[in-house]
Amino acid sequence: MRRPTGAYWFNAFSSCTEVWGFENLTGMTSANQMFTSCTSLEAIYTTSFSITGLSGSLMFNSCNRLVGGTDGFVPSTTSGASVCKLGAGGVLTDPNNDQRTWFYGHFYEDGEAVLTATPTPDPNRALRSTGRICAIAKYQGLGFTPWTGNAGSTHRQYLTSATFAADMATFSYLNLNYLFYSCTNLASVSGLGNLSGVRSMRYTFSSCAFTSIDFRGFDPSNLTDLFYTFSGCSHLTTIYADPTWALPSSGITGSQCFYSCSTSLVGGSGTVWASNKTAYTYFRIDTASTPGYITVA
Repeated sequence: MRRPTGAYWFNAFSSCTEVWGFENLTGMTSANQMFTSCTSLEAIYTTSFSITGLSGSLMFNSCNRLVGGTDGFVPSTTSGASVCKLGAGGVLTDPNNDQRTWFYGHFYEDGEAVLTATPTPDPNRALRSTGRICAIAKYQGLGFTPWTGNAGSTHRQYLTSATFAADMATFSYLNLNYLFYSCTNLASVSGLGNLSGVRSMRYTFSSCAFTSIDFRGFDPSNLTDLFYTFSGCSHLTTIYADPTWALPSSGITGSQCFYSCSTSLVGGSGTVWASNKTAYTYFRIDTASTPGYITVA
């Protein structure tokens, strides 16, 4: 009996959010572009799967919302059959052991996005768009938020303010990768003190428009990745934090955290941003002995 091929099967199924029973395809040999442009796909459920003998280039190209159920793995545009697996580094999810949790983004017509554990938007406000975001996902780029569009009503340039609601404190593990990337009119961010257990902030605020940002109440002790977090924030002048603020002493990376900011950014003791001082290590309280860009408030 000829072994099945899955090449192009779901290509451009842009409204498909879930696939079930993937274990029944164990033994297929080809999956080239099987899920390419499945832009709404969040989960591929399976109780088991073997990739032995399977090939598949660009298998998950443009699957920007797809999140594996073990460690929040998200495929890149070039990911192939090697990530079509259960466990760490895989895109598949065992429905009996789904580790993912979700919060919601409600994007209102007045330009505010509210990030919350509550799935229902405020009925008294005009809604532009809404959707859920995986709390543990290691998102790779744009395409997973309700303000992700390049045109039309969900164009991210309409986002002017963002609020993390108090109920976000219920999440003990959060990755905020690319959450507000390239939201160039985002001028206000509030509620960061409601977050706990934040691990990765890769490109989180890159190219945003705010002049100040307040991290008071935010616990930085679990941070692992500050890669390009504030890159391109050329309007940023002040970063506030508690006097107890301290990054982890190990297990954290983040080159170019402050890449392409400007000399408008000044720490509380007068340290001025410089192009040779852009590493994550400057995300610290500014003192005479430890120059940084944080102002104690």
